[in-house]
Amino acid sequence: MKNYKLTSYILLLLLVTIGSSCENYLDEAPDDRLELDTVEKAAKVVADAYSQGSYAFTDAYTDLVGPTGNPDSGGVIQTSGGNTIRLQDTQIYTWDNVTAIFQDTPTYFWDQTYEAIAQTNEVLAVIDNLEGDQDLKNAVKGEALLARAYNHFMLVNMFGMHYDQNASSNLGVPYVLKPETEFLPTYTRNTVAEVYDLVEKDLLEGLALIKDDFFSGTKKYHFTKKAAQAFASRFYLWKGDYAKCKTYSDLFLGGSPQTYIKDYATLTGSGYNDIADKYGSPEDESNVLVVQKFSTFQRRSIGYRLNSAGINNTFANIFNVADARTSTGVWNVGTDARYLSRLREYFFRENLSSNSGLAYHISQELKGEEVILNRAEANLFLGDQAAALADINLIANNRYAGNQYTDLAALVTFYSASSETDAITQLILDERKKEFIDHGLRWFDIKRFNLPVTHVLPVSEGGGTFELTANDLRKAIQIPDDAISFGLTPNPR
Repeated sequence: MKNYKLTSYILLLLLVTIGSSCENYLDEAPDDRLELDTVEKAAKVVADAYSQGSYAFTDAYTDLVGPTGNPDSGGVIQTSGGNTIRLQDTQIYTWDNVTAIFQDTPTYFWDQTYEAIAQTNEVLAVIDNLEGDQDLKNAVKGEALLARAYNHFMLVNMFGMHYDQNASSNLGVPYVLKPETEFLPTYTRNTVAEVYDLVEKDLLEGLALIKDDFFSGTKKYHFTKKAAQAFASRFYLWKGDYAKCKTYSDLFLGGSPQTYIKDYATLTGSGYNDIADKYGSPEDESNVLVVQKFSTFQRRSIGYRLNSAGINNTFANIFNVADARTSTGVWNVGTDARYLSRLREYFFRENLSSNSGLAYHISQELKGEEVILNRAEANLFLGDQAAALADINLIANNRYAGNQYTDLAALVTFYSASSETDAITQLILDERKKEFIDHGLRWFDIKRFNLPVTHVLPVSEGGGTFELTANDLRKAIQIPDDAISFGLTPNPR
């Protein structure tokens, strides 16, 4: 845990008595934030500019969770299968406004992500004027720009509607470009299109400046050149600029895309934690950017989860073979919750003698498989069906014991598709769903493709069926109550 956090500017109320007794006090700066007077200090601050709020909880908005419990003889799900269900769990599961501000809520993600943005802005405000090695200054500035771009990008896709023909009128989020230097500054929400434009500007400038030479170890806790290219691949795909998505995906993958596909044959271990450690290891080439996230989402006995039937349906495939992604074991907790070995829990203690602190996991924020599937989707919508299938089969070859997708007629039948393009689109989304369970990316695919979702509450939690329609306004998660109280326009409902 690093100790260079810069907080948002706060009002300092100083009650000072005139006289010599206060002179020494007044000699002290009334702001004890770190003074960024060297490039090295700036580098340490920007290393903390990655949001520690997890968005893995958005899986609970999707078809990657269910009521957890199993149906009785009458087909009714009576209980949550032994899982603890909190108010925030049901609010998320039913797409209601979430009133909690704790870990794994929209408010926590908003607060943590804007705090990370504040880090980047403190650095960007001073970096050009600091003395020091120009290459190091460029690298620090590049990382700050990329982090600022990525943080805003995830915010706008969480709290705004998906980028489409209405992006110039749909509400986005405030794009913050300067440090806060006044108490309670006034912000307004940029449109989705404005946020995307500013993200693109920061992304491209940062990509031109970033330099891996100054990172140590695996370098995976920072925006390396590869991580920036993976981010660009995601950005342009979600924007619908398929040509640029392909360009940056090609740059990332080079001539050896297989390098960036996780080999599940190597993920054997002595138990859940051992396997999860190997899955999330920064040494694994498929894990491109890893970030510490304060979260309890990895505690599978809390909230709504898939039951055994849900897991089996998720990993069903046209080949009728076992999916390698389940080869590390389908684990269970309580009586009915099922899950995979992906998120290892760690615990940050307030001090060595304390039992209090915060649970966290290491998020695989950007992955090689995502870039391959991004390129597959881009190729498909650029009209190159063969190239799209070739990319999908890079992953299928590893996941389905050497089987590959070659029979398009069978795919059309399997997905009840209207065309081969429709079938391949559904296949890509299916592979993404399987590949990124526990990563939080399914929610954004549901938004991108206007997919409906149905959730059923167990009787013990009130019962009932809840529908999220294709163009549901609730796909733009409501911004926090505090942000609304300070004047930001809420999302329409």
